[in-house]
Amino acid sequence: MNRKVITMATLLAAYACTVGAATPHIDTVKLVSYQQQATAQATIMTNTYKSQVQTKQQSMSVTLPQSIELALKNNRELHQTQWDYEAALGQVDVAQSGKKPAISYGYSANHAIKEVGSVRVTGNEFGHKVGVKMPLYNQALQAQIEASKYNRDGSGAAVEEATQKAKLTATSNYLSLIMSRNKVGVAEQTVRDYEEHLKNANLQYSVGIVSKSDVLATNTRLENAKTTLVEAKHAASVAEARFNNHIGVPVSTSIVTADKELTYKPYKISLEAAKQYGVYHRSDIARAAMAVKAAEESARRVDASDMPVVDANVSGSMGGTSVGATDNKNWTIGATVSWNLWDGGASKANLKVAKVNVEKAKEAYAQTIEAVELQIHEAYLNMKSAEQKIVSTRAAVEAGQEDYRIKTLRYRSGVGTNVDVLDAETALATARNNYVDVLYTYNLNVATLERAMGVPVTTAIGDGLSVVNQGANK
Repeated sequence: MNRKVITMATLLAAYACTVGAATPHIDTVKLVSYQQQATAQATIMTNTYKSQVQTKQQSMSVTLPQSIELALKNNRELHQTQWDYEAALGQVDVAQSGKKPAISYGYSANHAIKEVGSVRVTGNEFGHKVGVKMPLYNQALQAQIEASKYNRDGSGAAVEEATQKAKLTATSNYLSLIMSRNKVGVAEQTVRDYEEHLKNANLQYSVGIVSKSDVLATNTRLENAKTTLVEAKHAASVAEARFNNHIGVPVSTSIVTADKELTYKPYKISLEAAKQYGVYHRSDIARAAMAVKAAEESARRVDASDMPVVDANVSGSMGGTSVGATDNKNWTIGATVSWNLWDGGASKANLKVAKVNVEKAKEAYAQTIEAVELQIHEAYLNMKSAEQKIVSTRAAVEAGQEDYRIKTLRYRSGVGTNVDVLDAETALATARNNYVDVLYTYNLNVATLERAMGVPVTTAIGDGLSVVNQGANK
């Protein structure tokens, strides 16, 4: 290896070690002062926030549509996107203001000293100056206006996407709350089953039919079931708090859902129809398309930077030796043409960059379409998979209930074993939980599919079929 390279690498390494080992100088007194000021300011803001939020509710009843409505009204992430849209509207006004007349006014007050021959004359001079500038021809400005409009429309599409996200999250949290409470019900039923079987085991043991090990094994299963019940209740409490947080109510609020059980409603749609509707109605695609158009207008603005700019000008001045005097009046009306003839190649280089950004935006647009199609594909397949499992898991619950009943009767009759009963109960609890899980997964994937397709937010979850069919017939 080259000796100079090795020497340079050694010097750089030594320098890096020196820099890394150096202790930065920190003014602890100032740092503590800043922290105290920040904490005090945060306290003031927090107190203001608490005074503005709604008072604590002990309990509230909600349906799924009401949950979505509350989320769209109170979700702060959505609010931030809506403010972004308001800012984009303002940027359009800013750009369009360049086409409107600009009026300027100036006032001057001076003490003048003039020499006329050998005579020095002094006096006060006051003047007013008014100017009006009106753009007549500016291609770059027009392109900037169009770009701001496309950015505005893209921001509007972002609001729609954020609204869809808030709706899906509200739906997911609502379904999750029901699912977690259903699992509490499963855990409670499992505890009751084990308690009943423990009574049987004790009765069988008291008459000498079974050994003490049956009682001990059943009691162990019962305690494990109680632990599972505690965990299920904790999960339900967490699900309730998460639901409350998203819809904008105090996390301690007790929620009563209108739906007590998860249900199954067939959603008959083909994958092709879902994708066809999605690529024309998904707001993400619209936003990506607007980004392409905005990039094209930005390139057009750069390309127009070396074109002439024509402005109409009107200016006037009035003045005299006293305040408000109009002794001297001068008015000019005309037009100015400015033309960037040569800027060292900067315009050409900027245009090259702008065209590259256009191609990049087009790639992002194509990628967005592919991503939307993939999301629809995955949600559709997940929905169909869960739909197929609903039948089998429901049958497993029915079979498990019958098996547990038979095993319990056999044990009471002195024919079956304790292990048979315990295993049957374990299998039954698993089947019940699996059934709850698959119902949750199916309903969530219906909502996910509708969001991926861009079904209007105002459409109730599960009712997107009619909307998609109407779109297909247009």
